[in-house]
Amino acid sequence: MTVLAALVLALYAVLAGVLAPGRLARAAWPQRAPRLALTAWLALAAAFTAAVALTAYHLALTGPGAHAHGLLALLEPGTRAAGPEGPAVLVPIALAAAWPLARIAAAARRARRDRTEHLERLTLAGRTDPGLGAVLLDHPTPVAYCLHRGPVVISSGTVARLTDGQLYAVIQHERAHLAGRHHLLLTLGAGLADAFRGLPLGRGLRAQIAPLLEMLADDRAARSCRPEDLAAAMCEVGTPHPSPATLPAGGGSRTLLRMRRLLRPAPRPRPAVRLVALALIALAPLVPYLLTCGPTPG
Repeated sequence: MTVLAALVLALYAVLAGVLAPGRLARAAWPQRAPRLALTAWLALAAAFTAAVALTAYHLALTGPGAHAHGLLALLEPGTRAAGPEGPAVLVPIALAAAWPLARIAAAARRARRDRTEHLERLTLAGRTDPGLGAVLLDHPTPVAYCLHRGPVVISSGTVARLTDGQLYAVIQHERAHLAGRHHLLLTLGAGLADAFRGLPLGRGLRAQIAPLLEMLADDRAARSCRPEDLAAAMCEVGTPHPSPATLPAGGGSRTLLRMRRLLRPAPRPRPAVRLVALALIALAPLVPYLLTCGPTPG
């Protein structure tokens, strides 16, 4: 039965790592509910990791005396679930979990190093402007971004080109990134994308996490400023050197989509739909355990 469990788990890993990411990346609803979509991407990563780890675990258990576990035990009535055959069978689980954790740690080190280097350059090239509540760079190119954990950075070109309302909207967008601790999610997504490189899951994480975070910041900023001001500012500002440590206010391939969201917002999913979606997202990483390791009914 553990061979069957390994086969079912491998198929679930294909679903979470290959099939579902492609559908999610092509779907239109994430722009209506970016927070829900962000949660879905992270749940797929957790589900894929759990499925791979438990596949290896059940392959290690295969042999004489191996018994059914979890819901799959219903296919073999009369058997009793057996516990692990020894600590050695936990090694595959540890290895499967260690790889994404190691890549997340490496992404965090890169982001921290990049932020430190960027702060050193800002010390030489910028000055704190109390009126803006940001570091002001004396440069004609209109740029606006924030570093992980701050500060917000604005160029003199941005101040000169934007109206007061647009400048306020840009600063509110950057403060939304900081208030939401989006740098943590950006680092998490970068690490998971590295861990699953070559899979649709890894490509989707790399392509989707940052735009979804920008949409979240847009939505939060739009509560305290005119959406028209923020949309207009997106056309003018960006970040000259995108890096793991910066979250820009504008620029990028999704700018037109973000402007459309602000100027012609689509209705959000109904609460009942969101509740069902959240339940499915929460269940996705638990399915491998419930099928093959959880308590056996009856």
